[in-house]
Amino acid sequence: MDFDFSFRPNEGLPMSAHAKLREAGPVVWSDALDAWLISSHKAVKTVLGDVKRFTNKGTAVETQLAAESMLIYDTPLHNVMRAVWTASSSRAALLARAAELQANAAKVLEAVRAPLQAGGTVDLMPVLQQFGMEFIASSFGVARDRLEVFRHWAQMAADAPAMELDEGGEAKAKHAAVRAELFDVIHHEIADRRERFARGEVPEDLISQMVAAEGHGGITKVMVADNIFNFIIGAMDTTEKWIGSVIIRLLISPDLQMRVKAEPAFLSAVMDEVMRVDTVAQILMRRVKEGGAELEGQVLKEGDAILIMLGAANSDPDEFDDPATFNPDRPTRPNIGFGFGFHHCLGINIARQQATAFVTELMNGFPDLRVIATDYGTSWALWGPRRLEVARAAA
Repeated sequence: MDFDFSFRPNEGLPMSAHAKLREAGPVVWSDALDAWLISSHKAVKTVLGDVKRFTNKGTAVETQLAAESMLIYDTPLHNVMRAVWTASSSRAALLARAAELQANAAKVLEAVRAPLQAGGTVDLMPVLQQFGMEFIASSFGVARDRLEVFRHWAQMAADAPAMELDEGGEAKAKHAAVRAELFDVIHHEIADRRERFARGEVPEDLISQMVAAEGHGGITKVMVADNIFNFIIGAMDTTEKWIGSVIIRLLISPDLQMRVKAEPAFLSAVMDEVMRVDTVAQILMRRVKEGGAELEGQVLKEGDAILIMLGAANSDPDEFDDPATFNPDRPTRPNIGFGFGFHHCLGINIARQQATAFVTELMNGFPDLRVIATDYGTSWALWGPRRLEVARAAA
């Protein structure tokens, strides 16, 4: 079947296309995309939860990101790599850093207070980027300015993924050059940690933790570098877009703002519902492993490409009542915006605590904001605002 992946500014997510896809079935082959489209909540959870039949290997995730990271491994070695950072990314660990995050949010937002009070407009997305970069720099023990190459690469990847560029072309070469520069930074940081360990120091940042794990449980030098790359990149764009979408939902609904201020714990339900309705990673990729698979009555052959439609799954009427309606009070039905199963997002607690800190500081410190303009870029595959201009509401 045809599935419209085109993006028309200001039309939002392709809910009508999702509906058309559901009418065709939960598992549909697309000749145009040369892939299976998986759209039902049930089928998506099946694929994400079954690493014996479905894999990231052989997808653009492997070629564009890092082939030796935990995201690619479906074996127990994945758990060995993941365990290195499990404690530092736990809910308890992030709650212990709540004050740090709150201070970071207050710092970056204070810089926009004057222009807002003067009646000007401010784009909150660069502010969110600065907020995120402060936390990444602290967590990974990397100087703030050295992270700019990661930001540059993430922006390039969002604008024009390397897999879509012509081999041998100038744009492809530019991607490769920035990627090489990025890994130069990673290898410099790794060498620094090794030297510090050799001197008897015990650094505890996230890079140090992965470097210390090298040689244990099968973790190689390449795995150390590739995991650091994936974790830093993963902590950037997706979290910012999610927080941006949360802010928009709050600013367009004064009643919702008032309730969050009166019931701070309710913000968690709002954030979850935003992730369901405005799912950031609309599409994930997998391939069928050796031996093929049967899914919802369809026979999938070994090597077949799979496009997992997370946004469609999160609006599945078989799973969510009235799915098109934004309703933070809906009965708890966990959405899968952060993935599911074996490769469930390692940074979920980091993202949640960052969102809580920034949104709380914004709502308390700037109670009279309104949305002036938004820009969602040229693709909905990674959904969320790239520009979010706000101003004080008229008196």
